[in-house]
Amino acid sequence: MVARRILFLDASRLTAYHWQGGLVQAEGEFTPDATGLETFGAYLGQHRASLFYLLADVVEEGFQLEDIPHITGRDRIAFIKRKLGQYYYGTPLAAALPQGRLKDGRRDERMLFAALTRPQHFEPWLEALKQAEVALAGVFSLPLAMTGMAAPLSRDHKRFLLITLTHGGLRQTFFEDGQLRFSRLTVLATGSLDESAIACAIEAAKIYQYLIGQRLIAHGMPLPVLVLAHPAQTKVFREHCKDSDELRFDYLDLLAVASRFGLKTALQDSHSEALFAQLLIRKAPRAQFAHAEARRFFHLWQVRFALNSAGVVVLAGCLLFAGKQLLDLYRLRGSTELIRTQNESNDQKYQAVLKALPQIPIATDNLRALVGRYEELLKSSPGPEPMYQRLSAALKDFPRIELERLNWTVASRIDDAFANPGGDKPAPAPAQTAATPAGSFAVVDILATLPLAMANDHRGQIDLINGFADRLRTDPAIQVRILSRPFDAESGKALKSSGGSATAEMPKFSLRVAQKL
Repeated sequence: MVARRILFLDASRLTAYHWQGGLVQAEGEFTPDATGLETFGAYLGQHRASLFYLLADVVEEGFQLEDIPHITGRDRIAFIKRKLGQYYYGTPLAAALPQGRLKDGRRDERMLFAALTRPQHFEPWLEALKQAEVALAGVFSLPLAMTGMAAPLSRDHKRFLLITLTHGGLRQTFFEDGQLRFSRLTVLATGSLDESAIACAIEAAKIYQYLIGQRLIAHGMPLPVLVLAHPAQTKVFREHCKDSDELRFDYLDLLAVASRFGLKTALQDSHSEALFAQLLIRKAPRAQFAHAEARRFFHLWQVRFALNSAGVVVLAGCLLFAGKQLLDLYRLRGSTELIRTQNESNDQKYQAVLKALPQIPIATDNLRALVGRYEELLKSSPGPEPMYQRLSAALKDFPRIELERLNWTVASRIDDAFANPGGDKPAPAPAQTAATPAGSFAVVDILATLPLAMANDHRGQIDLINGFADRLRTDPAIQVRILSRPFDAESGKALKSSGGSATAEMPKFSLRVAQKL
């Protein structure tokens, strides 16, 4: 995990703190002269891999609260930039803090424009950070860091004044609905406890008048004043800070507040630098004052961190996949061993069954091949079912025709199928091979009779037989030839009908139908 360090800058010095798991420890103090800057540069060189936060506690700061139209995109960026230029011309250390939207009217957006108005105080420190090429997360002011503790306090007070003590002086910060509205630092001459308590009472009264003048509170409205102090020093503040009609003093236990926000460093007095460092690391404000050039190495660090994180995720995924594959391999080995054991057991049972069977005059392998060949012949040998289905469909359309016999065979060529068109029997089937040749034809000889009532109706017999043949020819896969009719209709022969004394017989005819297999 990357190390984090807080650079706490006040009017007289810069103090470096190292943060680790809630512990905040001072590592050095540097003065804004040549010697101090040189020592600070050496300190940065020793910790180039750390992530730095510059936290300022200075008098030269400004706050302007304004309601602006709610706009988005590039117009919003340009509008805010123009407003910052109007309020704080000459300082690049400015930022806009959104305060939410109004609930009435056109629902404008409330914006707090804040800035550190003396950039010369920051330039040597920022230049040293740039020369050392360290990652600067941002420049923050103490009021911005304090917003992290305002939300829990605002549950009991809609508006309140929070007074805190640091080595830079006594800070008074006004919050409304959990949002920062104004902050002011009072520099102390000696920094003694009594001076701090006296200044607390005096400055609270001044701030009250200022807030009335800015219409942030109504005239005569009592203002809660929350003093953040060490429990061992609260008594001194109580002696000097008396309640009045305008001010209601209350005291926050610094140790309890520090513990609540995860600070593990033991605090010896009411100075709260360690608490503010913890608040900054715990949840850094989105708004900060540093320009893009000062944070260039921080952006590079973010890219590097994202790439490293992605690499770790990919590596973890690969390890998980490799672990799963290894687990599957062990499972497959176990399954393979089980199957091998079962196969050996089945083979032993099979051999025992074979030994119990009577001996046959053919080897087992040859018998197996013979059975397989026989099954192949059954699958490839054609049957008469498709042809019979077509004949059945045609006979449904000619109910006066009655079948007597069907002779089915296979011919290798269509010429062989109709080689004996005038006979009563079909051509003999060719010898069957292992499979039917690609040009084989299924041949069916149809022997049928007509109704006895049509015995003397030769024209009707011809029409019925030809109609039946034409019906079969409607199937393009079938070829049909008439083999015989009930009478001799050849040219030159007279048509004869049976005499009255002769025994009447049902007219018979035959067809040959061929279909390619």
